[in-house]
Amino acid sequence: MTIINIHEGNQTRKISSDNFPITIGTDLNSDILIVGSLSLGIAMIIDLIDDRLVLQKINPSIDTKVNNEEFSGNYWIKNDDELVVSDKRVQFQISTNQIIINVDNISIEDQPTQFQKRQSESIFQKKAFQRAAIGVFFLVGYFLFYLFTSKAVEIRTMPADAKVSVSGGFFPHLKISGRFLLRPGEYRADYSRSGYIPNSLDITITKESSQVIDIKLRKTPGIVRFITRPDVVYELYLEGKRTAPFICADMEMYQEECKKRGFPFGGLLESGTRDVELRFEKHFPIKEQLIINGMGEEQEFIFDLKPAWADVQIDTKPSGAEIFIDGKNVGLAPLDLDIIEGQHALEIKKNGFKDFSTEITVKAKENIILEPFNLNLIDSKLNIISYPKGASVNIDSIYRGLTPLELELEPIISHTISLSKPGFKTISENITLDTQEEILKETNIEYVEFERELKPIYGMMNFLGTPGANLILEDKKIGMVPINIDLLSKKQLLLIEKEGYVTEELIINPTLGYEQTIAINLMTPEEATLAALPNKIKTTQGLDMRLIYPGNEFVMGAPRRDQGRKTNETERLVKITRPFYVGITEVSNKEFREFEPKHTSGAEVFRELSNNMHPTVMVSWQQAVEYCNWLSIQESLEPAYEIKKGKYELKRPVGNGYRLLTEAEWEWLSRFNGGGGEQKYPWGDSMPVAEESGNYADESAEVFMSNTLGQYWDGYPVTSPNGKFKANSLGIFDLGGNVAEWVNDYYKVYPRDLKNIVSDPLGPLEGSSKVIKGSSWRHSSISALRYSFRDHAVTSRLDVGFRIARYSDRIE
Repeated sequence: MTIINIHEGNQTRKISSDNFPITIGTDLNSDILIVGSLSLGIAMIIDLIDDRLVLQKINPSIDTKVNNEEFSGNYWIKNDDELVVSDKRVQFQISTNQIIINVDNISIEDQPTQFQKRQSESIFQKKAFQRAAIGVFFLVGYFLFYLFTSKAVEIRTMPADAKVSVSGGFFPHLKISGRFLLRPGEYRADYSRSGYIPNSLDITITKESSQVIDIKLRKTPGIVRFITRPDVVYELYLEGKRTAPFICADMEMYQEECKKRGFPFGGLLESGTRDVELRFEKHFPIKEQLIINGMGEEQEFIFDLKPAWADVQIDTKPSGAEIFIDGKNVGLAPLDLDIIEGQHALEIKKNGFKDFSTEITVKAKENIILEPFNLNLIDSKLNIISYPKGASVNIDSIYRGLTPLELELEPIISHTISLSKPGFKTISENITLDTQEEILKETNIEYVEFERELKPIYGMMNFLGTPGANLILEDKKIGMVPINIDLLSKKQLLLIEKEGYVTEELIINPTLGYEQTIAINLMTPEEATLAALPNKIKTTQGLDMRLIYPGNEFVMGAPRRDQGRKTNETERLVKITRPFYVGITEVSNKEFREFEPKHTSGAEVFRELSNNMHPTVMVSWQQAVEYCNWLSIQESLEPAYEIKKGKYELKRPVGNGYRLLTEAEWEWLSRFNGGGGEQKYPWGDSMPVAEESGNYADESAEVFMSNTLGQYWDGYPVTSPNGKFKANSLGIFDLGGNVAEWVNDYYKVYPRDLKNIVSDPLGPLEGSSKVIKGSSWRHSSISALRYSFRDHAVTSRLDVGFRIARYSDRIE
């Protein structure tokens, strides 16, 4: 409820909505008195409509301002509006639940004269008349305000002759030409008609000039009666939902009337099309759409029912068994039953016999006489035990499990029991079991025991090989190599163990009458590791790499009297102890450009050098190891090189990332063929160069080379495709010829040392240049064509490429 206060001077008046309108004028009875001629009377009023203040100017001759603007007519007052009229300033403060009207004097100059006072006294004598005139004037204005602010609303009903009345609002609800005049707001429309359900509707009138509201009345329910022939009990479903056959409709307001009437098999139903289903115990259901007229009209519906069952005769051998249909016990066999059409589960139970279950299909009116069901006796229990245990059990040629085994067999008939176990003679016997009841009577236990001992079969085994190796069978030591021993004739897992060697597992199968000899050769852990390594692997770029095995010590360098020997080829004794993988070809332009796409390999000088299939050249040692690190990262390996003091160095100890060959590894797989024999040149031990043995400085290079091999033609003035010429005995291509190769080592001239063996040398820790091994397409001299030839450089060359290597993942 809104609180309304008027503050004027030191006085505060609290007023309610009944005190409106508030008058402003020179009339002494005005709620707010202003200075001026008494003849002016009421100047304006403040009214309250729908909880909103409206200002109406009554006397147009009085100057008034609202918010400093001239004012005439009507005005809806808002919060903080200011009205100035004569000597009064009226301010409005409007909130959700309070309205404050502040009245202040702004001038006292216009006081009434003595003449005006006398005139006023005369007017006072006519006060009653003036009040009556004001009342009439106000009523006329009020009506005109209602008339001009109301909206024409048409309320249409179906049926059209329903009675409609409207309630709500502060104004009368006039109906002119079938339309109600209603001001915007909330109303309630009540409607009714004979034969229809009276009801009401909340409506909202908006500011639109013309509005239409449609109302559809619902008919009162109809009186419905259902009759079935024959007269049987049924379940009733309306719109798919089950309801009682005694319907007190879906309209709560008619419940009491329905119950008073006590309709049998029927009731009151709402008008319209209704989906009705009647379900019966032994008749087909009735499904129909019924049109219910409603309006109290009585309707009777008659349904002729069709039988949905058939006569089914059930018997058993022996008789007297309990019969269950769909889980419900219907009696003891023999039985004559009425069963509804459809698929039904039939179960038969009798003490001492196995339960029996099946399905029967019934069609209405088609009687069935089932063949008597033969019941089988309950299986008797059999406990089978063998020594040793774990024998396979077959009953009537069907595998049933391993001993010890408890199972059930059909009594009275013969069964064949077979016990078999590898290494033992098979037992096969026939057995007939009594009924379970008889077994209990005779033995006072529930099962029959079948207990047998299996006879072993042996085969002779002769073990040779690693002396002193222990033979372990089923966690027991059975002897040491060499040994002859009889073992059970079956497949067995034999463990062969010896300290310092890797244990081996061996499947043996001793056979009766057949002596077997088995050679045992245990390997050390190192030998086993090597044996487990694959001989070939591929990089992610598809480059094949070959496994090179370690071997005995060998001499690097060349003897002083060796033809073509250089002074830097000093002899020293080395040994390779770790297996490693090496690329069977040098890194090609195609492979290197995946790492460095803009590399040209010196195509500016010789176009053929840039061929994708040729080895990449014009790469520095640093570029070569950067490629190795990049390839390691591609394969999730730890890079082999790291930067120290601004230079790439091989990490020590060496991991399994890609790297360059060491100088010792290069000579081991080229000059010494990985332990397969020593040779001086790529083709053998003597000159001249063998035909098609490699790409050297041949006659095709005479155009730009001053020194070439006479009477040798390889067809390639510069580089040739990888793998074009014959590989060495290890399957490695171009260790001599095509391009020379960067290796890992810093260059150094070593002192001669044939007494001390150096294992897996990696070269000096520092130096100014890197070693280059192997001859190239530029070489023709005896010195350069030898495998022991050592070169070195700092920068890239047109005839120098590289080959990659790495240790196995399995060796750290």
